[in-house]
Amino acid sequence: MQNSGRRVHTAHFVLIVGRGLSSDSPSRLGVTVTRKVGSAVRRNRVKRLVREAFRLDPALLPAGVDLVVIAKDGAPLLGLADVQGEWAAVRKLLQRRAHEVLTKPVAVPKQDTPQ
Repeated sequence: MQNSGRRVHTAHFVLIVGRGLSSDSPSRLGVTVTRKVGSAVRRNRVKRLVREAFRLDPALLPAGVDLVVIAKDGAPLLGLADVQGEWAAVRKLLQRRAHEVLTKPVAVPKQDTPQ
């Protein structure tokens, strides 16, 4: 999904919006925090904050859309309100990207023809 999804950048995150398993399945979240961000304690704190922000805002994305969040430097310094504020600032863009993903035709892998 990281190659086919639509990206939205904020100061501390890259949010990648992609098509889910089916159009009626609930939105899912994936979180990536690399060692560049900090120690294991800091990385786990960022993951908890991101999961909580996603849980508290069920209307952020429509059904059938998955979200991958990649943390950037400075993310461990944020609080929950900061994460929610960053996401609220790009909410319309996230929803536009989700609409693009849902309306884009699904690429079907090309079948090899026997020779």
